[in-house]
Formats: sequence, C-alpha cells, structure tokens
Amino acid sequence: MRLPLILLLQFCAILCHSAIHASASTPLPTDEHGDYNGSDLIEWIKSHPEGDIHPSLRIGRERPGDPTSMNGLFVSSAPDAKPIEKGDVIAQVAWDHLITPDGKYHKFKFFSCRAIHNIAKELKLGEKSTRAPYVRYLLTQPRGTMPGEWTEAGQELLAKLLGNGDLPPYEDSWRTDFHDKWVEGCSGHDDDDMERAAYWLSASRDEDTLMVPIYDMANHSNDPEKLNTLSYKPDKAGDTFRFIASKKIMPGEQIFNSYNRCASCSDVPEKDCETFSHYHTPDLFVHFGFVEDYPQSWQFEPDNLNSEDSSDDETEFEFCLHRDNETDELDAHWDEDEMPDGADAQWLKAQLKRLQEFHSDHEQLEKEMVQDDGDGEGNSGKMTRWEWDNIWKYNQALSHAINAAIQSVVTEIGYGDEL
Repeated sequence: MRLPLILLLQFCAILCHSAIHASASTPLPTDEHGDYNGSDLIEWIKSHPEGDIHPSLRIGRERPGDPTSMNGLFVSSAPDAKPIEKGDVIAQVAWDHLITPDGKYHKFKFFSCRAIHNIAKELKLGEKSTRAPYVRYLLTQPRGTMPGEWTEAGQELLAKLLGNGDLPPYEDSWRTDFHDKWVEGCSGHDDDDMERAAYWLSASRDEDTLMVPIYDMANHSNDPEKLNTLSYKPDKAGDTFRFIASKKIMPGEQIFNSYNRCASCSDVPEKDCETFSHYHTPDLFVHFGFVEDYPQSWQFEPDNLNSEDSSDDETEFEFCLHRDNETDELDAHWDEDEMPDGADAQWLKAQLKRLQEFHSDHEQLEKEMVQDDGDGEGNSGKMTRWEWDNIWKYNQALSHAINAAIQSVVTEIGYGDEL
C-alpha cells in the first residue's frame, strides 16, 4: 500500500516529523511556485524503453504555491493540456525502476523480507543507487506518521482510547508490528535507522512487495465520483507495472487511487482487484496514519459478551458506513449474516459511552501530554501534536461508526427498548 505525498487533509498523511535522512546531495526539483514537481522522476521513468508517463500528468499541490493545499497527482490545467482518457496509461514503470524482492517476487505474495532489505540497501546507497531519483524522494519522506512509529506517550494514549484491545486496530497489528515482523521475522536490526525507515516505507508505500515511483504519490479515495484509476502488477519478475485511468479525467482534476479497493464495502468487480487490498478503515489508520473519508469499512471483535448462548463463537461483525451526500447522515449497512444481536448492540453501546467519557478529559490530557513548540526538556515523555490530533480524529471516527451501527440495530431488529 502507499503513503501519499505530504498532505494536509483528513484522508491524507501529512508531514509531522523529520525526514528519513538528509544525505541526499541533489535537491528535489520544484515548479515556479516552489512545490515539488517530480520532474526528475518523470524523465528517469521515461528514459527506460518500457517506461511511460502521460504528458498531461502533473505532480504538485492542488492549489499551486499554497502550503496548506494537498500534494498529489493531477491532470495539468495548462492551456494546451488534454484530458486523460479512459484506458490511457497514466504511468508505466519498468521492472528495473521498481524496488523489488528480485527473483523472489510473486504476484500473490504480500510481504517480503527480501523487498525490505532491498529498500534499506537502496536508501543507504543514496545518490549512488541506480534508482537515485526515486531514492532521493524517499529519503525526504516524513517519519512518525503511523501509530507503530509514534512516541511511547502517543501509543499509550491510543491504546487507552481503544480500551487496551477492545476496539480496532488491535495492538498486534500496530504496536509490536516492527519487532514481530522485521526484527524477529526477518532477522532485521532494531538499531539500524535505515532498516527501520525501510520497514515503515514498505508498510506505507509498497504495492504488495513492490515500491513503485509516481504511482505511490496518488491519494486515496473510495468515493465512486472521485476514484478514477486501476493498477496492474507485473505477472512475473521483469514485467512492467501499469497505472491506468478507469474513466476520463479532466484538466485540473485529481488522480485518485484506492488503498483498499477490494474491501467488502468497495463494491468493486473481482477483475479490478488486481492489488488484493482488503484493508478496513482501522487498517488504513495503522498503515497510513489517517482516517479515510466515506465510505468506510469496520469490523469489530467483541469477546466479552454476556450472551446466554455460551456456545456462540461467532462474535465478529462487520459493516459498511456510508454518508448520504444530500442529508450528510451516516448509514450502516450489513450483510444479512453479519447483523449483530442484542448482546453485540449492548457491547457497542458500552464502548460508545466509554469513548464519550474518554473525550471528556480532552483539555486536561492535552496540557499534560502534548509537546510544546521546540525541543525543550519539558517535552520529554510527551507526544507530538500530530499524534494527538490523529488520536482524536480516530476517536471521532470510531464514535460515529459505533453510533451509526447502534442506530441500524435499533431500526433493523428492534432493540430500542433494551438500548
């Protein structure tokens, strides 16, 4: 999956900490507004006989020169720019310009120790890498955007928000992920900063073991009005990666990708699930550090229900959360066999009450736990402002999702009196 370019909106990850490393000797290219424009990457990719970039592609800010505006991929709005037509290649990247697990690549493999080792190797080579234009960009990416990279204080507060394991994302998916998967699973080094950077770059930017330049700059949306691309992985080592327009994209419009295209709420044909991305909304928060816009996909695993039927082990339930564009109301949608029962609903109600009580301590916690501007001694043991803001964004998302689920249960199976 991909962490997008540095963003300042809810559905995008933003700059919060220092970059990975400052060793890149060649500065990133910028446009006339001072915004990164990826011109070195574009020329490098096109220099390969199998590489191609659509002439109307623009890398930059939505509002050029505005530092509060999101970065991403757009169709140029220059006077001579043409739309990107449905079926057009937005980017075709040759195998030699990807960072890959080498001959160990398999289209249906989704994690690779070799791939992460190779990312670390390229980062350490820096300007000496044969993929220097891409490595140069990767070396400027922010640290600390994902919960697994947060300060101890930030992780502790997030764990408390989640009821220490009651709500997703569950801790084994984020708090111990680096140690379990990389240090133990891949014989990695906990004290190697480039290996650590490579691991988190892979977690946030790769496409099933492949690091793909330019493609990994597209921002996320599952809104059918916005989503306008499809991607096709190489069938085998040596083949190209293709990023294709799924509809006509007009000059000035943004080019969106879906980071969980194949999730149960996406309603995407199986033939378009090339990247096998089945993440739920909490998974996106873990891997990218943002709460996605609607539609959202939620799955809960209550394991302490006071159910009279002690033989019932089917405690998981999943639902899709949609927002009505006209009324702005949220609606939870369930598969028939996923509808929660009364015990599930009572559990949801208890969790919502706990989240509301948690929020009541907001002001006092902020004074005690958030770093001040600068690097003073008073910041020791505190969390960053980025971590703090995103904990409360996620608290709001959880509360809205749970409340919508409760209302759906009341409507569908009539537990209003009990709730």
